[in-house]
Amino acid sequence: MHFRACFPILLSALLWTASVLAAKPAVDEFVAPLQATAAARSTPRVSDRARAIKDELTGKPALQARTAQAAIAAAVGQRTAGCRMIRFGTDFGWVATGMARYPASDNPVALRRSRQEARFGAFMDARSRLADCLPDLSPEARQRVTEKLEQNDAIRLALINLAATDAERREQALKILARGFMAYSVDDDPVKHTVYANLVVTPKTATRLTRPAPNAIEAVSLQEGLRQVLAEIGGGVVPPVGNGLIVVTATGELALVGYAVNLIGAHPDPAAQDKLRADAGKIATTRATEALIGLAAGDDAAWRNGLDEATRNDIQAISAAYDDGEPSVRRFEQIRDLAMTAVRDDAGLQALREGRLPSTAAIKRFGGENVIVVAVTYTPPVKKRQPKPVLPAPAVPTSSPTSGPPASPATPAASAASAPPPTPAPPTPAPPTTPATAPPPSAEPR
Repeated sequence: MHFRACFPILLSALLWTASVLAAKPAVDEFVAPLQATAAARSTPRVSDRARAIKDELTGKPALQARTAQAAIAAAVGQRTAGCRMIRFGTDFGWVATGMARYPASDNPVALRRSRQEARFGAFMDARSRLADCLPDLSPEARQRVTEKLEQNDAIRLALINLAATDAERREQALKILARGFMAYSVDDDPVKHTVYANLVVTPKTATRLTRPAPNAIEAVSLQEGLRQVLAEIGGGVVPPVGNGLIVVTATGELALVGYAVNLIGAHPDPAAQDKLRADAGKIATTRATEALIGLAAGDDAAWRNGLDEATRNDIQAISAAYDDGEPSVRRFEQIRDLAMTAVRDDAGLQALREGRLPSTAAIKRFGGENVIVVAVTYTPPVKKRQPKPVLPAPAVPTSSPTSGPPASPATPAASAASAPPPTPAPPTPAPPTTPATAPPPSAEPR
């Protein structure tokens, strides 16, 4: 009841704070190999070393270094599953490492499939470890972490509206942090037949994007959200087929993504191998398109019914990490509905709802020698909402004996909270564009 009563206030606050974030993009704290270009896909080199300390914030062991990159490298280099706190300068974060094993096989196709399943398993293990290690913090540490997060206006105002008590505020803060991770790297140890997936979260990553609901990302820009989505798809840490929605609350922009990962069969004859590759590409394109159509139509039953049981279980595992009654899930449903309503008459979305791929959809194909990945993205044209500038406080008269006390100017938080939700801007025609994305990484296990 508290959430429903406060949603109009929450939405206004989110629009204001997200506008501030969109206007001031953050500088990357670290480079994630999973998001790097082909020319720089190896783990970044670092010059300083990390050292083990007893962290004053949590009272538990942590890795401290001058830069986030060095602290992350030290945590990842341990090659053991777990969740480790990192310290760099005055900032902090966590590195979660998940692990999954796969059986050896003389069949190359079977081995690739096992590795693919292990990559997803390691990723889910890392997500679980990250979600579990933060609530283990002491009440005092939770409070100090929450205070750190609340230095960001977006998180501070969101917590005001998502939580009714201090305990709920701390709980929601930790959930925002745990779901604001960056997929950092995936490493394969062929000798031990083990895959390691590494996730990194800091207060800054959580302000740039978060995952408030299954298969959904709120980001400060479409490019930021697409970069992360394509990194996870190309890294093979998601189910073989799926879809996702990216929303930029500040501007009303959104992107719908459908994707599919398909292994390529093996044949000694080059001509037959080329045909296997072409067929794999066609199948992946069809599945990705069907997943995108399901997202646009609000009906995933059709394309999911054609999947094997293992893939359906993987998709269900993603959703199982959320509770339908969570404030973040219910809040995102409102934001999603607002964004989709603003573009309900868009011709491209109408085509998708009718089962047709619009000509302005962007199809991206990538992968390696043994796997092909297809991501189909559609970005409806919208008239971007412009961030409202925060007006400075009016000057106080220095001498006016007859005038009363000057009115106190509203703070940004108060202005956002008191304003009614903005009316969604109607869609306006725009020339076909291809969404700006970073070059996706290879889907081939390293």
